[in-house]
Amino acid sequence: MIVELNDFYSNLFSGKPIELNSNCYSGVSNCIFLVDGLSLSISATSQAPITFDRKKATIDLTFNSDAFQVNIVVSVTKFELFKFEGDVKEVNISSNKAVSVEKVVYGIAGVDSFPMRNNFTWDRSYKIDDIEYDVSYAFVNYRIEARFSTQLVLGSKECEVLLQFIEDEVFVICLSYSLCRSTKVEWVEKKITHSNSVSSYHYLSSNVPSKYSNKINPMRSDTQAWEDFMRHVISKSYKKKDLIDSQIFQAVSNLAWSGKLNEWTLISHAAALEGLCKHKTVSIIKDNTYKKVRDTAISCLTSELTKLGVDSESITRIRQNVYDNERSINGYPTKWYIENKLISNNLSQFSVQNLDNINLAIQMRNKVVHEGWSSDWKLDIYDCVAILRNTIYVLLFAYYGYDGNFYLVGSDEKTVVSKYA
Repeated sequence: MIVELNDFYSNLFSGKPIELNSNCYSGVSNCIFLVDGLSLSISATSQAPITFDRKKATIDLTFNSDAFQVNIVVSVTKFELFKFEGDVKEVNISSNKAVSVEKVVYGIAGVDSFPMRNNFTWDRSYKIDDIEYDVSYAFVNYRIEARFSTQLVLGSKECEVLLQFIEDEVFVICLSYSLCRSTKVEWVEKKITHSNSVSSYHYLSSNVPSKYSNKINPMRSDTQAWEDFMRHVISKSYKKKDLIDSQIFQAVSNLAWSGKLNEWTLISHAAALEGLCKHKTVSIIKDNTYKKVRDTAISCLTSELTKLGVDSESITRIRQNVYDNERSINGYPTKWYIENKLISNNLSQFSVQNLDNINLAIQMRNKVVHEGWSSDWKLDIYDCVAILRNTIYVLLFAYYGYDGNFYLVGSDEKTVVSKYA
């Protein structure tokens, strides 16, 4: 009988049988977990017939003791009356005791980018209730380790706040690595330890691809450029909230390359660029002034249409169109936003050289969205995606303040942001 969390964790990852409960059967099942890189699967045999919702196709497994508790979610791939196999979707192991925290280790999916070999170290200091806590980070291969300078009790306010700071830091590293690689990068396991004993463990399955397209990502296989950018990111202490609020997270996420080139590729890239440039809308005149003018204009419009004998239903529709298109009437076109974003980021030359084609790509996106696939392309779909992607690249690297090398789509020559000032 397992009585310690560390023994359970050890047995789970060494392929030893573990007895688990479930509401899908009475008694316990004998479970063996198989580890393949950062993926987990399970093979289980029950003492009683197994019943579960076949439409849901998942089984929840549990283990509870005075010392710790376990919750595991399995997506069933093979099922018989007394046995099942499946892919593990989530594992939560938590201690019921007051335990100290010494370090947190994250397993990251999507950072096995040959020939890049990760080996970064850095320090951060976080203030909680006017007390500073130092954390030492190490990013080696596919793991990020965060070591506390001061031991804290798991579950305490200070510990929970510090753990959130650390998770935000991991988010920043994953997002920046995702930009380099043009695929999703995310943590799949989080292990909290003290004196080499596991205090808490959380696993989430991931569909992050193991390979990436070398010709579509901005760093290619240039290990020096890759390393220079990651070291730059580490040196700057970017904040998760800022990356989300400024639409950097959304833009990088839309750059993830699926290997397909179709209308959805164009739509997602256009959305990413618009998000970067238009997350703060600008009015031509003040909104309250516009509304006064609008109401007067609608009154005059209604009067003139009535004089012309236009029916009331049509007048109502026209009036509503004016209300519905307020942003178009008292706002600026997407091209204006993109041009201003490029100029404000000291990318005037890029704007001069590419703005017309950027606008053509946006127009083609609009045509596809409103009219469906068109045979009348002023730019080939590849060229549309390439110009949108390259515009996003220069804006992202300008945001990061990165002055090192990267590559544009369609070019094997290194470039730098300052070239487009």
